[in-house]
Amino acid sequence: MKFFVVLDKIIAGINKNVAVFGLTMGIFITAINVCMRYIAGFYPEIGSLTWAEEVARYCFLWSAFFGAAYGFRKGVHISVTMLIEKFPPLLAKLCVIATHLLNSVFLAFMFYASFSVCYLNYEMGYMSEALHNVPLWIFLLCLPIAFLGATYRSMEKICEVSVMSADKVAKNTKEEMIHDSVIKD
Repeated sequence: MKFFVVLDKIIAGINKNVAVFGLTMGIFITAINVCMRYIAGFYPEIGSLTWAEEVARYCFLWSAFFGAAYGFRKGVHISVTMLIEKFPPLLAKLCVIATHLLNSVFLAFMFYASFSVCYLNYEMGYMSEALHNVPLWIFLLCLPIAFLGATYRSMEKICEVSVMSADKVAKNTKEEMIHDSVIKD
């Protein structure tokens, strides 16, 4: 069990830090480019940063996907617990497990599909439009990595709910959602 606790901290740290770093860098690069364009209005020979828009877009993309993967750990994605609370405990537990199972299947498919896209971009040798010497697949790596992390989190929830007492599933789902959306790591 200690292995999974350490793995949990590593994955959560990577997800959170990449999301924060990507958002920070995207905002910083966009702000610098806006300033450069403003200055270029007075001094046209300076120009703007031609690569900034594309790099900022990829920073925001990495931030969004790693932030979403982190959201699976925190349980902050939208969920409706009202219906589960009305079910008998065993049915509520089965519904929660089925939800996480369907979610895991979808996320695993998205991991496979995004990995295929990265591999196809690698094979075709596509390069970034603005950064001509950087292969496009490097920027797209965020997709399979984030979907793999989210799949792991969803499967982790299946294991967690499977060993939980049926009486506590609906109550725990609601409390976890409230607790994790308020408590910071």
